[in-house]
Amino acid sequence: MILTTVVMPVLALVLIFLFSIQKFSNQIRKIAGEKFKGYLNAFTETPIKGFLAGTFFTALVQSSTATTVLVVSLVNAGVLTFYKALGVIFGANLGTSLITQLVAFNVANIAPYFIVLGFLVGYLGRGYKHWGKPIFYFGMVFLSLSLITSYVEPLRTNPEVLVFFANITNIYWAIIVGTIFTIIVQASTVTSGMTVLLAASGLLSMEQAVGLILGANLGTTVTALVASIGMNNAAYKAALAHFLFNLIGTIILLPFVVPFSALIGSLGGSLEHQVANIHLIFNFLMAVTFLIFISPFEKLVNKIAGSQS
Repeated sequence: MILTTVVMPVLALVLIFLFSIQKFSNQIRKIAGEKFKGYLNAFTETPIKGFLAGTFFTALVQSSTATTVLVVSLVNAGVLTFYKALGVIFGANLGTSLITQLVAFNVANIAPYFIVLGFLVGYLGRGYKHWGKPIFYFGMVFLSLSLITSYVEPLRTNPEVLVFFANITNIYWAIIVGTIFTIIVQASTVTSGMTVLLAASGLLSMEQAVGLILGANLGTTVTALVASIGMNNAAYKAALAHFLFNLIGTIILLPFVVPFSALIGSLGGSLEHQVANIHLIFNFLMAVTFLIFISPFEKLVNKIAGSQS
C-alpha cells in the first residue's frame, strides 16, 4: 500500500525535482555562456573573492555539484589554478546551505507564481524571453518539494517508516545513509531538502538530521572526483580538496554535535529551521576556518595527491 500511495509518487517528484534543477542550471549557464567561466575566473583573484563567487554561483544554479565540476574542468583546462579553485570550493558548500534555507522558509508557497511568471515571460517577454525558462524551472524545483511534503506527511504514523528511521540508531549510520542517497541522486540539494522536510514532519531527530546533512556534504564530492578521472593532476587535486574539505569538517564536528545542536536550538525556530541553520552555520564556520588555514590545507592536498602543478 505504501509503495503505491507514497513511495512511487515521491520517487516521481524527486525525479521532477532533479530534472528541474538540471534544466534550471543548464538555462542559467546557457544565458551566461562563456561569460560564466570568465566571471568565475575573474572573481577568484583571492581566496575570499573565490569563496564569495562559489557561494553566489552555487546559490544561482542550485547545485554545488555543478559548481565543483565546472571548477575541476576549468582547472584541467588551465583557466583556473588549483589555489584559486580552493576558495570557490569552500563557497560551494555555503551556497548549498542557502538553498536549504529556502526550503525551510517554505518558498514553495510562491512556487506557482514563478511557474506562471516564467511561462508568461517565455511567450510575451520579447527581449527578456530567454529568462522565461529559468524562472519556470526555479518554480518547478520548489513546487516539487511542496508536493513531496504533502505525500511525506502521512508517513509520520506509518510503522514501517518509523522502524526504518529507528534503525538509524546513531549519527554515523545517518552519515552513511545521507552519503549513499546523495551519490545515488547526484545532488546534495535533494538530500538536504528532504532532510528538512522529514524533520518538519517529525520523522527525524536532530541527531539523525545532522548526520544526513553531513552525509549529503560528503556524497556530493563523489561526482567531482569521478569527473576528474583522466584529467590532469591539478584537476584531481581540486576534486580531492572538495572531498577532504567535507571529510575534515565532518570529523571536526562529530565530537561537538550535541553542544552544537543545543546552541542552534537556543537560537529558536521550528525543527526544520534549526536543521537548515545547522547546515548554514556549520558550512560557514568550516569555510572561514579553511580560508584561514588555506595554505597548510593546500600543502596537505598536494602531499596526498603527489606531484604539484
